[in-house]
Amino acid sequence: MGFYIKAIEYYLPKKIIDNDYLEKECGIDKSFTENKVGIIERRIAEPDESTSQMATESLKQLLTNNNLDPKEIELLILCTQNPDYRLPTTACIVHNNLEMNKNSLAFDINLGCSGYVYSLVVAGSMIETGIVNNAVIIMVDQYSKIIDYKDKNTASIFGDAAAATLIEKCPNGYGVIDSNFGTDGSGAFQLIAWNSGVVKNPDKAPYLFMDGKEIFKFTVTAIPPTIDQLMKKNSLSTDDIKYFIFHQANMYMLNEIRKRLKIPTEKMIIDMKYIGNTVSATIPIALKNLMNNNQLLKGDLILFSGFGVGLSWGNIIYKWF
Repeated sequence: MGFYIKAIEYYLPKKIIDNDYLEKECGIDKSFTENKVGIIERRIAEPDESTSQMATESLKQLLTNNNLDPKEIELLILCTQNPDYRLPTTACIVHNNLEMNKNSLAFDINLGCSGYVYSLVVAGSMIETGIVNNAVIIMVDQYSKIIDYKDKNTASIFGDAAAATLIEKCPNGYGVIDSNFGTDGSGAFQLIAWNSGVVKNPDKAPYLFMDGKEIFKFTVTAIPPTIDQLMKKNSLSTDDIKYFIFHQANMYMLNEIRKRLKIPTEKMIIDMKYIGNTVSATIPIALKNLMNNNQLLKGDLILFSGFGVGLSWGNIIYKWF
């Protein structure tokens, strides 16, 4: 048996930061943000809103809309880089919030923009090997808590969100068909939250730092070849793929990747205008919106690609079930 994405639900905080605010308060050019970055507004968690609260809300929606009891879930993986605490894991807090089965597994994965692809394969592997029969993976982050809103490199890009995905068994030949992954740790300091762990650097502000030029260079040079390799390995071309759902980093970056891979515009999903770059939640949110619009049919091939902080990346060819 393989594994497939049965359902997705996501949660967005109510607070909105729009481009008018960023232009007025931070001096970030509104037209550049809208036309180049591709974002008009982003959702931001309240100061007292925790990562576990956001994750719990997304999971509640998932369970309610699929008539599931929390005790039926056998595996919970929560992917975040801004947990409630260093310990315990945020997954354990969510597990308790919903009074899940004490025989179930719950743990965190510390990954950012590539987190959905990694988490999907980790959870799916545990289903394939018979350890569990089902799983939920929650992508949740609050970059707003580590951003300096006067930093033009980061303030206009990121939004907060949580997305919960239900994964179950399916016949072989559907779900995840193939995948590839990679890491370039030499770029670890190109996207970093200084002073957020045990290493302290008094010369660095305790905010998210991003070297935008280097991240862009990494993405547009390293990611297209790995996607080419995966498609060639499976004897596929862009004609065979229904949709390409990349991590929604920013519109300019996605269009550059699209051009290099010669992907038709209508096959490239860009879905960040009103929520921003929600880190690991971007792919499942974009996928859920396709599902809501009935744009996927059984047998359709989709290519997921996550890339970013680490530096890390992962690609999946997925057959819709």
